Amino acid sequence: MPDTTAPTEKKNIVNGEPLLTLVVADSTPSPSNKGKTRRLSINHLVRQAGVSQAMRRRLRTDGIVYVNQKAASWHSLVVPGDKVTIYLPKEEPTFIPWAYDIPIIYEDEHLLIINKPTGLLMHPTSTERFHTVANALIHYFEKTNQTQAAFHPVHRLDKDTSGLVIIAKNALVQHSFTKTHAPIRKIYEALCDGFFPANFATIHWPIARKEESIIERTVSPDGKAAHTDITCVARHKRLSHVRFVLHTGRTHQIRVHMSHLGFPLVGDDLYGGSLDLLEKQALHAIGLQFVHPMTHTFMNVTAPLPTAWEPLISQYLEHNKISF
Repeated sequence: MPDTTAPTEKKNIVNGEPLLTLVVADSTPSPSNKGKTRRLSINHLVRQAGVSQAMRRRLRTDGIVYVNQKAASWHSLVVPGDKVTIYLPKEEPTFIPWAYDIPIIYEDEHLLIINKPTGLLMHPTSTERFHTVANALIHYFEKTNQTQAAFHPVHRLDKDTSGLVIIAKNALVQHSFTKTHAPIRKIYEALCDGFFPANFATIHWPIARKEESIIERTVSPDGKAAHTDITCVARHKRLSHVRFVLHTGRTHQIRVHMSHLGFPLVGDDLYGGSLDLLEKQALHAIGLQFVHPMTHTFMNVTAPLPTAWEPLISQYLEHNKISF
């Protein structure tokens, strides 16, 4: 029989959404234990489901366990056909809600994918505590009555980079992304200064922090490996439209590689880009491809280009697209 010892908070938690629900699969008794039903520990069952060791430690410490809708514990034993449901106490928001509508490209019970506007920080800092993606999504979760959802970014974008970002709704989903063997394929597009001459380019230049700077990065033999694939979409003597696939995720990787090539991004004055066409860097995360860690379906998500680029593309690049 399952251990029915349980924290008093369970009555409240069970009304929310479970973090994890598992059904114990049928198993055939081994010859040495003929006629006996195999019993599993909750820890073994959760480990079989692919939950990381760090997350299992958290569930063991803070998790609230039910077996067949009856209070149980982490040490309970289960048999084939049992339904195990695990809750975590609701995460209290650490961010002040901000009533700002961020475009949501995709959403399910596990995660959402936003199209982050340029100029918006991912989370509060010492100088900006209110107007960030985290604050806006906490407001969204409250408005849509997603009582168990919290802000768990799977990856991040710089303040002035726009585009797609995956936000997990709980720690388990966030941890699950680190367990998958298939990485997230990130596709960016940008406008750069000048006539980019190559149709395709592959860059393998290591990147390090620039001496005497806490922000800038630079190409350096002492840096960490950085791999960027570049495709030119359209070009003009004034500016070019380029696409990138990142194979590593170094800070400012695209900006540093393009600046070192001699084609800084439009609006990126930190790395030598001009400000006469745009005042913010023209870099946009346009595509994400990944295997959903909970449903195991292949996801291919895209976002439209920023509207601020449209006049420049129309004026300089509309008739200068490259055919492949």
